[in-house]
Amino acid sequence: MPVKMLYQRAVDLLFPRRCPICEEPVMPKGELICPECIREIHFIKEPFCKVCGREIGSREDEICSNCRRHRFSFEYGYALMSYSDVVAHSITRIKYTGAKEYLDFYGKTAARIYGDRIKSMRVDAIVPVPVHKSRLKKRGYNQAQVLAEIMGRELGIPVYEDALYRNKKTAALKELNAAERLKNLSSAFFAGEIPKDMRSVLIVDDIFTTGATMEATSRCLKSAGVEKVYCFSLAIKSDI
Repeated sequence: MPVKMLYQRAVDLLFPRRCPICEEPVMPKGELICPECIREIHFIKEPFCKVCGREIGSREDEICSNCRRHRFSFEYGYALMSYSDVVAHSITRIKYTGAKEYLDFYGKTAARIYGDRIKSMRVDAIVPVPVHKSRLKKRGYNQAQVLAEIMGRELGIPVYEDALYRNKKTAALKELNAAERLKNLSSAFFAGEIPKDMRSVLIVDDIFTTGATMEATSRCLKSAGVEKVYCFSLAIKSDI
């Protein structure tokens, strides 16, 4: 048996892959999530908002209540899952306890479900929403960048993390309304060196709440010369 295979088996025995939902070793081995646990996730289904991608109650509505109240700079976006307690716990584990292996399942599932739609956008690059350098140092990674890299590999789209930087460590946003969030974030990002041939990008982040982060980063990229900006989020609250 090749040394590489023996090494991988040893790693699997000592550090078995854990399920992003129940957090126990995934069974059967070789899977990215337990078959029964995937039922705990509500994947976004049509009809969904034509702007942000959140589920809406009727096809006739076309746009969710949040997007009717706020006008965004990005073209449109998609999301993988409805935000729930189960999903929130999983994302919290990714962000604060080092469980970035969970992103393998989310990133590959996102590429499988939305791959054709993303490819039809003809984006030149995937751009992860950056975290402040102090948070990056503490966590050891940016969850949005890890997600973007997985999706990029699966879809054959380059990831350009140097397109955006974060120069302001913003306070917790959950207690702020949409306008307050956007004001808080408006000076938090700045564009890096944008290649001349980068005309269209897909911004990737973990959670879409009011859209303030996506709006702030979209404005930043467009001011730097990017013509079209699309968005993808792991989770978003339903409008039903």
